[in-house]
Amino acid sequence: MDTEDMLQPIIILFSEAYAGPSDPSSTWFIDNEPDSGILGIIAGVSAAEASWSSRKNDPGTSIAAHVEHLRWSLANANGALQGKPYQANWKESWNTLDADETKWTQLKIALTAEYEALLLNLQKQTELSGDYLLGVMALVPHAAYHLGVIRQLIERSREQANKTIKN
Repeated sequence: MDTEDMLQPIIILFSEAYAGPSDPSSTWFIDNEPDSGILGIIAGVSAAEASWSSRKNDPGTSIAAHVEHLRWSLANANGALQGKPYQANWKESWNTLDADETKWTQLKIALTAEYEALLLNLQKQTELSGDYLLGVMALVPHAAYHLGVIRQLIERSREQANKTIKN
């Protein structure tokens, strides 16, 4: 199978996870609504919501932490596809626990930039095999997992905010 034929379905699914469906009448695994991908759902999240955690100081429990983790992983994939050494220390991808408005805006911009850069990198690939192919394929379920977690965290942070307002 030719690399382009192999990568095209991966690119479609990767794009759906991050940018949302190109055609909302036909999706593969996310909602049939515009902006239902990662970039769309975090666009309407405030810094306070992004920083909310049910377990303070616990990596991976805030939206901001998941967004930084995704940004880090895409930057790592971009580097690897450009011949840079693979960064195996995934623990460092969870260093962000919360974000003020400025930091949250920067995180969203940085994630979008890494997504767009990786999309271009994938489209330029003429030969991809072995661990590189497996790594590119893993981007889709990885994004889908974090999309689900982020959606749950948005819901929980908003429920908590509503409880606080009522009290």
